[in-house]
Amino acid sequence: MNTRVVSLSIVALALLGACSSYRPALEPAARIQPQPVAYNPGTGVIQNVTPAPVMGAAAAGGSAVTNRPQPPVGTEANRATGGPSRLAIKMDRGGAVQYVDVDGADFQKGMRVELTPDRMIRKL
Repeated sequence: MNTRVVSLSIVALALLGACSSYRPALEPAARIQPQPVAYNPGTGVIQNVTPAPVMGAAAAGGSAVTNRPQPPVGTEANRATGGPSRLAIKMDRGGAVQYVDVDGADFQKGMRVELTPDRMIRKL
């Protein structure tokens, strides 16, 4: 009888110990500072043309799983799909690189362009 009581109390302690959990203290979260994106009008040369990222496609009811293979990023086949393109433009004044997303696929690496004050892009 004593053996049963002792073994049952050991089992009960083990079960109670398994139910408790240890939670470490949470570290204070750092504030995320928004980064202002400067738009500087002027002329420059397109350094790179890549497909622009599409935000929220999966959240809008799409699926991340597809049966068709996707062409490598930055290839002509990927640009032929008609999606937006991201241009890396090295500005003449200051040499800074600006990234601009455009709908047209007719921009190519090495083209001279102008970014206008009203946020339009024009081929030169």
